[in-house]
Amino acid sequence: LTMTSGASKKKMVKKAVRTKDLLESNNCIPQVMLTLDGEPLTSVTSWATNLPTETFDWVWNLFEKNMRLMYEKSQWGWDPESKRNELQATTARFLILKNGKGDNVAYCHFRVDMDNDFAVIYCYEIQVETAYQRKGLGSIIMSVLERLSIKLEMDKMMATVFKYNIRSLNFFRKIGFEEDASSPKDEERDYLILSKEVSVL
Repeated sequence: LTMTSGASKKKMVKKAVRTKDLLESNNCIPQVMLTLDGEPLTSVTSWATNLPTETFDWVWNLFEKNMRLMYEKSQWGWDPESKRNELQATTARFLILKNGKGDNVAYCHFRVDMDNDFAVIYCYEIQVETAYQRKGLGSIIMSVLERLSIKLEMDKMMATVFKYNIRSLNFFRKIGFEEDASSPKDEERDYLILSKEVSVL
């Protein structure tokens, strides 16, 4: 891990949190983005607090469609109010992918944060519309976040995943994530905290 001092890391994170067009100003979004079957994609980025109502409604509906059953069987349970608050937090940022017609097809909710004295990009959600799943959109999103992590000299990227969400676990492992030291050691817990160290080139 990069050996930046704690104080300067916090400063870096604070500055990033305040930067409006974080992905654009750090040139993290590729000029050409294609699905695995060759369909061009475009992107929009926004703070959660700046999302138009209809966009947030889509974010919420896709989250509920993809994740409600997972949450209902989790120890956390399905708590729509706290989840809405999480998705609308002032530090929450969104990267939204659109297809050629301009329809929203996937999003990522992420934040720049300090976690146990590490400067991190925390990926809270990646949700993809059913018709666009298994077409490489998750990989596109994570490569954008990785680029940002490198530009900002973060220590690592992190994500929390249910143990029984096999597809998600496999996806994160495939792109180099491993169980983080902060992941609960208690076998009873039904989630894992995953991370990937950022190698600053």
